[in-house]
Amino acid sequence: MPFTAVFCIFRNVGLGETINLAAGALQKSQNGGDIPDKGLFAQNIGAALAFSGGIHIGGDSNPWTTAEFIAWLESCGAFNHPYWMCKGSWDYAGNKVITDTGCGNVCLAGAVVEVMGTGGAITIRVTTPTTTSAGGVASAQFTYINHGDGYAPGWRRDFNTANKPSAGDVGALPITGGRLNGPLGIGTDNALGGNSIVLGDNDTGFKQDGDGVLGIYANNARVGYIDNSGLHMSVDVLTNGGIRAGDGKRLSLTSNNNSTMTATFNLWGDANRPTVIELDDDQGWQFYSQRNTDGSISFRVNGQMEPNSYSNFDSRYVQDIRLGSLQYGQVWNGPGFSDTSGYVITGITNGNSDELVDGAHRRPIQKLIGNQWYNVVSI
Repeated sequence: MPFTAVFCIFRNVGLGETINLAAGALQKSQNGGDIPDKGLFAQNIGAALAFSGGIHIGGDSNPWTTAEFIAWLESCGAFNHPYWMCKGSWDYAGNKVITDTGCGNVCLAGAVVEVMGTGGAITIRVTTPTTTSAGGVASAQFTYINHGDGYAPGWRRDFNTANKPSAGDVGALPITGGRLNGPLGIGTDNALGGNSIVLGDNDTGFKQDGDGVLGIYANNARVGYIDNSGLHMSVDVLTNGGIRAGDGKRLSLTSNNNSTMTATFNLWGDANRPTVIELDDDQGWQFYSQRNTDGSISFRVNGQMEPNSYSNFDSRYVQDIRLGSLQYGQVWNGPGFSDTSGYVITGITNGNSDELVDGAHRRPIQKLIGNQWYNVVSI
């Protein structure tokens, strides 16, 4: 190739400053690795910061307060970014346990810590691993919100499929039993108030009316109550079955529901008839037993009394009265008759019609009871 003489003239075009700036510029090939203060860089551009994927949070396993936890986060610059996170190292001995949340201990070993907001209004979320130590709650998500002391800062714990709420956590009554404070309404609101249960209707149910007293209410009216002496009703009691009193051997009051009329067995009284036990039906009274003012008792039937066994009935009452066989006694020059119980003089004889009685006739008074005649007796 032939050589040619070339004359070059160099001219200063002001690139010296550019060269100086380039010397301090980031190298594209470093992919940000040559940024001197990465945290400040992220802060300046408003970027989120993943602080560490495995850091000893607190350095040991001792208990921590929320205030101490926040101070540690602040020392790590967590509140300088709109979003900041780290993950605790998987080392129980090297990570603290927050114990003052009020909703469970937070074991920070293996936990993911997320911080959102600035120091004046912050939200911290901690997600714990599937196993913990020091009584920490595993598989849980704790959230701390602090928008200032006047806005009720504090912790809460979210329930999830691994940490289902108990009945006490949500204010429910457990199926194993428990205490319910206040009135209960089933299918409706409760209008009875106090310690009561209403069923379907807001003023119909049961209510505690005192020590050992369970009141029964219908439409807000007390219709009865139960105490340790039994059931007390202030209204009619209707039943399709029987009413039985006693234990083992019972007295029953029943109805077959096929009578043409309604019957009433009633106890009543007044000044003239102190105590009356009476059976009535729709057409009037049938019978009653009565205690009189003098203490005696009367029993009356409004109709005919018919014994089931006449032979038995006949053997207990006087069926007939008669005079028995005739007897004669000589009076004149004879003994006559002395006073004998059950006998009556039925005749005096004087055959010659003089002034002297010849004789006397007598007969016994007899009563028939059953099939037997008996002489009456004298008092």
